[in-house]
Amino acid sequence: MAVNICFQGNVGGEPNTRTFNNGSSVTTFSVAVSQGYFDDTHQWVDLGTMWIDVECAPGAAKQLPFVHKGVRVLVYGLLSQRFWADKQGAERSSLRCYAQALGFINKPQQQGQPAPAQQATTSGDPWAADNGDYAF
Repeated sequence: MAVNICFQGNVGGEPNTRTFNNGSSVTTFSVAVSQGYFDDTHQWVDLGTMWIDVECAPGAAKQLPFVHKGVRVLVYGLLSQRFWADKQGAERSSLRCYAQALGFINKPQQQGQPAPAQQATTSGDPWAADNGDYAF
């Protein structure tokens, strides 16, 4: 049984692409997800950071040029838990998401390209402005 998940967080490092002998490739990166809640006095209670390893499906791979360390992403995919023993023999585990779709919290810029200049609205309608806030 697969567990579908949708989460947001910050990319922890540059994506790593591995190419195999048969010509196929897989790209992975990690995402830091803040954990916490607001208590009764509206103060943030920090529960630390959870790291999720992300492996991109071919459909999500088209977004990879925009994935860089520090970028805030929205990930949708299948969640699994991986188990292994470390060098000392201790049992370890990690979370992995097979990403079927990637989105961005802020409009991404192609690396090396300057951000476009903000255009002034002449209609007087503040809702007509292109402020870079896009729904996915």
